[in-house]
Amino acid sequence: KYLHGRKGERAVHIGPLNAPVTMEEIEKVVIECRANNFNKAYVLGWEWSYEVNELAKNLARKNGVDLRLVQIPSVNEIKSLLVGFDLQLLKIRDDVVEKELLKYVKFSEVAYLEIDTKTNGNEVLLKITDFQLAPTAELAEIANKVKDSRELIDYWAIDWNYKGDTFHNQWQSFRVKKNPKVDYEAKHKYEDAGEYQIMVKVIDVFGNDTNKVLKVKIE
Repeated sequence: KYLHGRKGERAVHIGPLNAPVTMEEIEKVVIECRANNFNKAYVLGWEWSYEVNELAKNLARKNGVDLRLVQIPSVNEIKSLLVGFDLQLLKIRDDVVEKELLKYVKFSEVAYLEIDTKTNGNEVLLKITDFQLAPTAELAEIANKVKDSRELIDYWAIDWNYKGDTFHNQWQSFRVKKNPKVDYEAKHKYEDAGEYQIMVKVIDVFGNDTNKVLKVKIE
């Protein structure tokens, strides 16, 4: 039910299209891995609930499963990467996709993104407190030049009232030559009380996406 395939020695789970991957989902994947004698797994997702990442990996590790979280590129990202190709993606044979197109589309391991959330009346403050990329050859080349791992953020954007479908860019901060660091804090005031979902989208210096969904209650 929760294992959708395998790649090599790893079980594969693909998260829902219109909802974030949750810890409950991860727990069920780990249980099925144990029941089917898998000790390694990939979980692919478009979006991730706020508590998923290190908690998920720790849970899996305690149960003897090596878990890797992988970001699925959005349709718009794939289209932008394949500009110049005259394609109807759903009609292309699998062997052509694997041979010709996958070299342009990256499925990167999800970065560790920690965001501190504070509310004061109708105002919410978000602060990026940590950002860690999975080890890669690209990262190794520049690691000694990076003093604060948050410097690896090229751009981040926020949808302050995310409805679970389209991401609306309502705030953003990006690096420029004069200031090669993004702002690590963002504020927003809500007009009405209630519970809100906030989606944060971070693009690192290698062009990879990390998305996180947060929940806040405004009184």
